Amino acid sequence: MPRKLTILGDSIMKGVMYNSKRDRYMLYNDGWFIESALSGGLEINKHCRMGATVEYGLESLSGDMKDSAVLIEFGGNDSNFDWGIVAGAPREEHAAFTPPEVFYRSYKKLIEAIRRIGAEPIAMNLIPINAESFFKWISRRADGERVLEWLGDENMLYRWHEYYNRTVERAAYETGCRLIDLRGRLLLDRSYATMICGDGLHPNEKGHELIRKLLLPMLV
Repeated sequence: MPRKLTILGDSIMKGVMYNSKRDRYMLYNDGWFIESALSGGLEINKHCRMGATVEYGLESLSGDMKDSAVLIEFGGNDSNFDWGIVAGAPREEHAAFTPPEVFYRSYKKLIEAIRRIGAEPIAMNLIPINAESFFKWISRRADGERVLEWLGDENMLYRWHEYYNRTVERAAYETGCRLIDLRGRLLLDRSYATMICGDGLHPNEKGHELIRKLLLPMLV
């Protein structure tokens, strides 16, 4: 594996967590991943942004990534919805920020584009969400009863997220791209529910530490 690593991702790999006491998002020691990787001889450049989708990954590609490995971490924001609009019309159809087939095509396009610039793409599947907490989070900003009317049940949030995860895995398989199964390792952890912030999406301090522990050996 190349000794240079570029990370294309969203707030998960940026190191974002939700601080419930301050009621805002903040960075959890953004340098921990880079410092840990450097100790293993791996040079890391991060192109991660809160709210980023797979289109951000395509826009962020550059020739500077040549001869590096490029870790792809997208899907969480792509699969999300404008919940205020959903609550306003719960009997209508609504599209995710990146509809499933668009996400699938764009993800494969990203893998192929990384190869064209002379880099090695590495796909990473999605970290699990806590559907119950995420629904409560949505209900803070939109009418929960109307959102639930559209969803059918709270666990649809998990199933929908899992569908995007399967899409990442499908795109990786079909393009012969290496896949890091971080999700599988996290699902086996019995205390994983305690490692997610109150929004049901972002890892807390314990979660970020676990990601570092599991992910770095897969990359270094």
